[in-house]
Amino acid sequence: MARPVKIPTGSWPARMPADLAAGYCGERSVDAFLRRVGSEYPLPTVKQGNRTLWLRQDLDQAIGLVTQDGVTDAADVL
Repeated sequence: MARPVKIPTGSWPARMPADLAAGYCGERSVDAFLRRVGSEYPLPTVKQGNRTLWLRQDLDQAIGLVTQDGVTDAADVL
């Protein structure tokens, strides 16, 4: 059985474990997300013991929420 993703109530944290990162990227399961890590998605930035975390800003770039010039919102250019 595939491990389910998590979608938090409120806002997305800046650092996310695999289940949150998978939900953030819109994957159906954690396993689907992990299969794409290293190709479509970045490798985790934080590795502390058993903790493996992805940074939201790295995931934003991977899924196209940030342009190469760093603009994430039209308000940024106004």
